[in-house]
Amino acid sequence: MHNVALNVSGQNWYGWKEVRIQRAITQIANEFTLGLTDRWSDDAAPRPIKEGAACSVSIDGQTVITGYVDEATTSYDEQSHGIEVQGRDITGDLVDCSAPSFQWAGRDLLRGAQDLCKPFGISVRATSDVSKAFQRMKSDEGETVFDVIESAARIRGVLLMSDGQGGLVIGRAGQKRLSGQLELGVNIKQGSGRRSLRDRFSRYTVKGQAGAESAFTESTTSVSHTVNDAGVSRYRPKVILAEDGLDIAGCKDRAVWHRNVAAAKSQSVNYTVHSWYLNGQLLEPNVLVPVKDHYLNIQRDLLIVAVTYIVDDKGLRAELSLALPEAYALQELPEPGDEGGLW
Repeated sequence: MHNVALNVSGQNWYGWKEVRIQRAITQIANEFTLGLTDRWSDDAAPRPIKEGAACSVSIDGQTVITGYVDEATTSYDEQSHGIEVQGRDITGDLVDCSAPSFQWAGRDLLRGAQDLCKPFGISVRATSDVSKAFQRMKSDEGETVFDVIESAARIRGVLLMSDGQGGLVIGRAGQKRLSGQLELGVNIKQGSGRRSLRDRFSRYTVKGQAGAESAFTESTTSVSHTVNDAGVSRYRPKVILAEDGLDIAGCKDRAVWHRNVAAAKSQSVNYTVHSWYLNGQLLEPNVLVPVKDHYLNIQRDLLIVAVTYIVDDKGLRAELSLALPEAYALQELPEPGDEGGLW
């Protein structure tokens, strides 16, 4: 049994008999649910854990969530008493709370995110280059802080992730690789694979405009490029209108990107393993892991998109969601109203 501790006001609480800790690159705030039920004893007393309390959750001494208790539920009957505690990373406040009116003009993504997160006591760091300043973006009234930052991050082609230490990380997927291997019949105890053609097309055409300007004339020419997806046999065309000015090479790059991301996202696998570790390393989201699964015909690195550490009446296990890393190879997008300066 791994040592799961909930620290509240400097005191560690152990002995949780039900554990569910969810971490993912697709959610900015990781979540936990911890539960304990015991028989009545003469010294039975409720644990003084209150909603809103600052807390952290650690696994074998490694902190994985730093935030607040959202809910604390105490229950009892004639024979037993129990408590269930639910909470999230501090970055959950960015999801819940409204942002002030905000102008991105002149700020890069890191500086803008730091300005928005400072009132919440959330640090922000970037593991990828996001130094390009925005020219003309602003937030809309009523948007949450997460909505505002996520819109800017999507334009810069990066992800927003909690670092589990009370901070926000701006970066890209799959920059770390675990040693060891997930292998069917060795440490993979249960699995499932999904393949879908719902959002995949036989050909992708990106249309843009290339422009030329001189002292006497200004002109634009429609350009386009089409790429095929050999994995889709029936006729399924997709046309993408570029919001910014693109030449033929730019149209080709974007068409290839749309095809590759759609193909990668059409495939995913879920595994259950009976350990939270691989070769002594905690299984975590946003890392690449070698996978060998002869039943699904997989032998390559996959990206851990999400991991849930679980303890319940069925025992200890980890549930993993994995995908091809190309599914999260994001591409920069134009700013609103940015024509690319090509005319």
